[in-house]
Amino acid sequence: MARALGAIGVRLVVPLFFAFAGLRTDVTRLSTLVDWAVCGAVVLVAPATKFGACAAAARMSGVGARDALTIGALMNARGLMELIVLNIGDELGLLTPTLCAMFVLMAVASTCMAGPLARTAPEPLGKRTIVPA
Repeated sequence: MARALGAIGVRLVVPLFFAFAGLRTDVTRLSTLVDWAVCGAVVLVAPATKFGACAAAARMSGVGARDALTIGALMNARGLMELIVLNIGDELGLLTPTLCAMFVLMAVASTCMAGPLARTAPEPLGKRTIVPA
């Protein structure tokens, strides 16, 4: 029973929550070139710092280089939890609509980047496999 409810949650409720959060986001608040420049900086800097910090922490704890890069990439999949926090902050009036829109765009962009970044982590030199053509 618990598995069935979990499957319903993952396949139905989570996408509905993402749709709800997306529909609440007013991207038209980013109306000036300065707003878009700040948004671009947020979209670039936030994932880069989280990637670097997570990869460095993994390396310092003894994880191999490739696995550390993969951890750094996958930790950028912020989606669900960040949107929950952003919705709460928006409802409490802690975030301006412009800032909230920037953060939602950053959450979507960093979540979309996570998979491709994780797949591009280089293999260790001693473990490369040669695939015949």
